[in-house]
Amino acid sequence: MTHLLKFCFLIFILTSCKKEETPVIDNKKDKEEFVVLTYSLQDLETANQFLQVNTKGGILQTEILKEASGLAVSRSNPEIVWSHNDSGHANRLHAVGSKGENRGYFLVQGASSRDWEDICIGVGPEEGVNYIYIGDIGDNQAQYNYIVVYRFPEPDVSNLDSAGINFIDNSTVERFEFVYPDGPRDAESLMIDPWTKDLYIISKRDFRSTIYCAKYPQTPGSRTTLDKIIQLPFNWAVAGDISADGKKIAIKDKYKIYYWERNVGESLADALKRIPKLLPYILEPQGESFAWTEDGTGYFTLSEQNTIQIPELYFYKKQ
Repeated sequence: MTHLLKFCFLIFILTSCKKEETPVIDNKKDKEEFVVLTYSLQDLETANQFLQVNTKGGILQTEILKEASGLAVSRSNPEIVWSHNDSGHANRLHAVGSKGENRGYFLVQGASSRDWEDICIGVGPEEGVNYIYIGDIGDNQAQYNYIVVYRFPEPDVSNLDSAGINFIDNSTVERFEFVYPDGPRDAESLMIDPWTKDLYIISKRDFRSTIYCAKYPQTPGSRTTLDKIIQLPFNWAVAGDISADGKKIAIKDKYKIYYWERNVGESLADALKRIPKLLPYILEPQGESFAWTEDGTGYFTLSEQNTIQIPELYFYKKQ
């Protein structure tokens, strides 16, 4: 083989193995234009790439996870999902097996739990690290002057003792305080955009649920005013998630899960301007949790209510 052929072959191999780059989105605007979505949600199509019948993960086997109000699929621990309780409970991060098994919990040191409502997982300041974000964003009476989001690297569950007490070290936990530009709001949905690292919080009890943005980089220890960016054509948003590749967006209300496919490099607002489809969903009693799998080939849901029946971790997979 000649030197020229060898060189061309080497270039081919290197370019073929090149990792897919994160799409670039213009994120330098001081303030996003406020978008009001007015399309009808009547007679929506169902996303037919996902099975219409869920594959039951299994009955939730941890009694102290009494009001599961958030869900995120682990990216560092196989067959693990993360969850937490609603208000009135300790600052625990629960590790749950994909079949509902109790794998134990971590006490998040330095974090209070006024009303934890959602959790998401994704990118952060250090490349290659998976971060957990917990949203202390619940406010049923719209009475709090600020809300809090905690961020820390995803912990390892390999040595987690389901019968013992385990800790997320205070030195790894960052605290962010946010203020709504239009007064206190109740919210139960927290999402992170893997392309921009922006955080999104969605109000629940407004006439129409509204999406607020905390642009990256968020500043630990400071209080920042959120940007009000999108008004959805429905209310009572209780969960939301953006897939790890940034191409799938889901927002759940009490009865339905709305689904948008996103083009590479497209902003969240532009993606949501299209009429969504519905994801298959069997109605749960007070279902307030949704999470994509890391590869986007399925999603989990979990009910908060455990007085009517023991909650089950449900999984819906791509056909």
